Amino acid sequence: MKFTLAAAALGLSALCAPAHAQISEIRLGVMDHDIYNRTETGVQITGQVLFDSPELMEIIWSPRPYLYGSFNTDGWTNLGAAGLAWTGNFTDRFSAELGFGIAYHDGALDISDLDPGDPVRIRLAETRALLGSRFLFHTQIGFDYALTRNVAAGVVYEHFSNGQILGQGRNQGLDEIGVRLSYRFGG
Repeated sequence: MKFTLAAAALGLSALCAPAHAQISEIRLGVMDHDIYNRTETGVQITGQVLFDSPELMEIIWSPRPYLYGSFNTDGWTNLGAAGLAWTGNFTDRFSAELGFGIAYHDGALDISDLDPGDPVRIRLAETRALLGSRFLFHTQIGFDYALTRNVAAGVVYEHFSNGQILGQGRNQGLDEIGVRLSYRFGG
């Protein structure tokens, strides 16, 4: 069931970004990793590609499909995601964005199967976010300011969690906050 739900969500994202889709924006960011639990260390280096919204998405306010990658500088949890992002402009230069997608990670799942005295269990409990499922929901909110017609700088908050829907048991989740620089095509 979990895999089917995640595969369906990734499939929907893939359908919304067909092969002929135009890239509308690329982003690079630096995030403070695991800001709530502070179990994992390091900085996340992020990259995101956003595509033009396909016509079929007009019925849900024209979100842009995205692909996302997040890489930990200390070798802990790395993430990849696909989803949809809705952008609203407050002024010609200031905008806000909400995003929702499905992520896959290479981090730790749980320690409940390990013996309580096992040193691996102790190390994992002290150094890793226990995420409970390979697939997680990816939510983000960001605010951007257009520096030029094509370049914007912004701040972003992200949350990764299985929501007890994509997994059972552990769900420590990951929260990140940081800055990003965007290049917007066709501006």
